[in-house]
Amino acid sequence: MLGNTATQGIYLDVPMADWGFLKELIRRFGWQAETREQLLERFVKSRANSPTLSEEEILEEVMAERYGK
Repeated sequence: MLGNTATQGIYLDVPMADWGFLKELIRRFGWQAETREQLLERFVKSRANSPTLSEEEILEEVMAERYGK
């Protein structure tokens, strides 16, 4: 339902007693919601499994920038 409309991401602390009501409101309006844990899990899954640079390559770049070597 969100389609091509602009959206704004927000973070809310909602009492557990009100969570059911808020979930129903989210469903009725066609909004999307995720918990902090779900957001973190989605971020972790989106990251590369292996670094693009080795530790040695990072040190070489730091040395080159810092000391011109």
